[in-house]
Amino acid sequence: MWKKQILQKKKPALWVAVSYVIFGVLWILFSDTLVAMLVEDPMLLTRVQTYKGWGFVMGSGALIYFIMSWILHDLRQAKLNILENESLQHDFLNRHYQPIWQTDIYGHCIFYNDKWIEFTGYPIPKDKPLSWIEIIHTDDKPLYIDKFSQGLINKDTFSLEYRILDKDGNYRWVFNSCIPRFGNDKKFQGIIGFLFDIDEKKQLTEKYKNSSRRYGYLFDNNPHSMMVYDLQDLRILEVNKAAQYQYGYSEEEMLNLTLLDLRPASEIPAFLSQMADSMPDYQRSSGWLHKRKDGSVFNAEIIAHSLPEAGNRKTRLVLVMDITEQVETFKTAKEGQRRFAKIFDYSPYAILILDDNLMIKQANASASRILGSLPASLNMGGFPDIVADSSKETMLAEMEKLTQQNHILGEADFVRQSGEQFHVEYHAVSFQESGKLNYYFSFNDIDQKFKTQQALRESESINATLVSNLPGMAFRCLTDKKWTMLFISSGVEKLTGYRPYEVLNNNRIAYEEIIYDEDRRHVRDEVEKGLSKNQKYQVRYRIKSKEGKLIWVWEQSHGVFNEKNELKYIEGFILDITKEIDAMQEAEFQSYFLRLIVDNIPFPLFYKDVKGVYTGCNNSFCEYLGMPREEIIGKTVYDIFEKSQADVFHEKDQELYELGSSQSYQTNVRFPDGRLMDAVFHKIVFHDHNGKTLGIIGLYFDITKRVEAEKVIRQQMDELERINSELERFSYSVSHDLRSPLVTIKGFLGLLKEDLKEGNQQDVDENIMRIENATDKMQDLLEDLLHLSRVGRIVNPYEEFSMTTVAYEVKELLFGVIREKGCEIIIDEEMPEVYADKSRTRELYQNLIENAIKFSVNEQKPVIKIYHRNEDDKAVFCVEDNGIGIPEAYHDKIFGLFNKLDNNSLGTGVGLSLVKNIVENHNGKVWVESQGHNKGSVFCFTLNTQA
Repeated sequence: MWKKQILQKKKPALWVAVSYVIFGVLWILFSDTLVAMLVEDPMLLTRVQTYKGWGFVMGSGALIYFIMSWILHDLRQAKLNILENESLQHDFLNRHYQPIWQTDIYGHCIFYNDKWIEFTGYPIPKDKPLSWIEIIHTDDKPLYIDKFSQGLINKDTFSLEYRILDKDGNYRWVFNSCIPRFGNDKKFQGIIGFLFDIDEKKQLTEKYKNSSRRYGYLFDNNPHSMMVYDLQDLRILEVNKAAQYQYGYSEEEMLNLTLLDLRPASEIPAFLSQMADSMPDYQRSSGWLHKRKDGSVFNAEIIAHSLPEAGNRKTRLVLVMDITEQVETFKTAKEGQRRFAKIFDYSPYAILILDDNLMIKQANASASRILGSLPASLNMGGFPDIVADSSKETMLAEMEKLTQQNHILGEADFVRQSGEQFHVEYHAVSFQESGKLNYYFSFNDIDQKFKTQQALRESESINATLVSNLPGMAFRCLTDKKWTMLFISSGVEKLTGYRPYEVLNNNRIAYEEIIYDEDRRHVRDEVEKGLSKNQKYQVRYRIKSKEGKLIWVWEQSHGVFNEKNELKYIEGFILDITKEIDAMQEAEFQSYFLRLIVDNIPFPLFYKDVKGVYTGCNNSFCEYLGMPREEIIGKTVYDIFEKSQADVFHEKDQELYELGSSQSYQTNVRFPDGRLMDAVFHKIVFHDHNGKTLGIIGLYFDITKRVEAEKVIRQQMDELERINSELERFSYSVSHDLRSPLVTIKGFLGLLKEDLKEGNQQDVDENIMRIENATDKMQDLLEDLLHLSRVGRIVNPYEEFSMTTVAYEVKELLFGVIREKGCEIIIDEEMPEVYADKSRTRELYQNLIENAIKFSVNEQKPVIKIYHRNEDDKAVFCVEDNGIGIPEAYHDKIFGLFNKLDNNSLGTGVGLSLVKNIVENHNGKVWVESQGHNKGSVFCFTLNTQA
């Protein structure tokens, strides 16, 4: 509650500090007064003042402690949240379908995803800034470095297009969008870059631009008036500079006119009548009057041809030539030879006078200049000689028409004196002179104009072919609410199912209605964002086809602005990317499905690349290693396991790469936390679609329990063999040792009968005593056998206890025997704890101590030492005596059942066999150390010191 109250303050730190200062001031000001009022004794007052000071110090310390604890707790929680967010971000970027890289604030690459390697095949070095500049085209490097440096300095978003080397060694155009990366503290951390492959789009766009520039240049700079108009409403759509000059209008004014506005009222009916007839693709006509802005008129010759249809719009290109001068020339020629001669000589057009045999009678200076020769006389040869072979037949046929009609006009190919062929436009009139038919033939060199028109037609053809063959559709539209289409390529029908005329000008449907309703807001936002920056933009969205099918499309467009920087319209391309989206979604599902299968396989599974770096694993693998997947990915076996264990895995991997197929083997695995596991590994090498080795997929099975079971079975088999051997010796020993007392009893019973008959009481008592001794011996033997049989059958719960404690308990248990024999027992006070059956361990010590007492040397005091020593990091427990010792030849035999070095010695020979059984039942070892006769013995054994 108090924490919430503090955080609600505008400046919590200042509030806490001020509160603490106020409290301290009040404490200093009033605590002394209050104490002085309550305490009168000076000594007591001094003590209270001291306590008060200590109380203030301790209270301040406690307050600081709680505040710091709160701050540190929040900081740790914030750090955990940041780490988790960074992990999620890293995973998202690595799975992104586009190449992505990240840098720090100095331009060093700190991350790149798998798509980067897949696209470029270039692992970015992380030891120097801008290290990926090596694969950028040399011409693009300065711009890239400048842009990237500015992005780092300004900490702002930037983008650019450049060429980069792909994995196949080819330079491809890419679009690089870069955004700054900031931490939670708003501190700049570096740049994130997204890479888009635009190589194919770039090539298509470049072709389109080149064609458009060529067309635009030829159109705008043609010396003759040119315009494009709509056949439906006769509206002028485009106009060049020559037309603006000829008619006296500005471009904006002419684009608001129709062809009717350029005709005198008297000619409009005839013009409309001609337009009502079917228009040929190519047409040339003259005799028309055109009207300028100032109202003046001029004679015009028209050359028109149809342009490729754009949707349902039919347009024509018109070239207008002012032939007022030519018409006036013809008119004035009739007024007199003098005026005709003057016009003839100074006309800019070439003029020839031909006789009825088409022989050249007269040629003006322009004709000589164009043809390349000056007339030496009137006898200059025939007209067919200056006509090129390609036009000769047509030209002669046209001249033949002049015998029946007044004039002709057209175009043809002529030949200069140098042999150069060129294109002309001509006009010919027939007239009578001296009763003979003559021809007035005027022509002008339009070779440059003709080539321009040819280039224009070629450009238009290329543009039409290019646009019609583009994948998807090209368009031009307004930015109104309905995205009204001004132009749209034929690809719209394949993309949407609607024909071009249905979408143009919203005739049947607006493009805004084709866009899927859920994506319309997104499309408009992205378009407005791109237009606001006056740059190209890309947007991905869905459209609804005529059949109702949803189609994913990708649009790249840009705004077209006039000289006042006002938006005129939008131009761009729209491509169908449904298959790519479906493939991406299918790939994402398959990846998820495969991950689901892999993660739910109950066996540990992993895969790594050819460098041995783990690139993936399932949940079982993480559980066995005890590590999260994020700490495994990107590491090798040498980063996770100890070197000795890692060497085994590495060698096996190299063997598998040499085989190139599959591998199975069994090994012992030591995990990083020290756990040991027996496992069977199954691994295979996997390749890409070209057969290139990519890495290894492997899984393993935990067979620890099976191995342990096999070990137990082997131990049990060994134990059974040992027991069988023991049983054989046991049967022999029992039959021998039990028979001996019985024979003794039977023999003395016979003697006892004779002594009783004879009345020899002394011998009777001796024989009875011997029978009792034999009976006692048989009783001891049977008890030892019963005790031995219980060792392997009765098992008490294991527990942890001190061997020192057990030794003292046995010493106390044998106190009577020890005192009787005068033994000295020395016990190690620092023996370790063991994990064993405490009751059996007590029996173990009891038998060893009794054995040491039994075989002590009669002439000296028995000394028994109980202690431990460390050998190979294991505790070895020892019972040492100064007795008769054991020759080396008998060190192994003495632990056998009923084995005794001296058959006349006390005991049954079962004690040490019992010791061996107890130790081996605890998975330990027992042995004896002795230098020989009268050198004493040390009995050693091992027990587990850990559970």
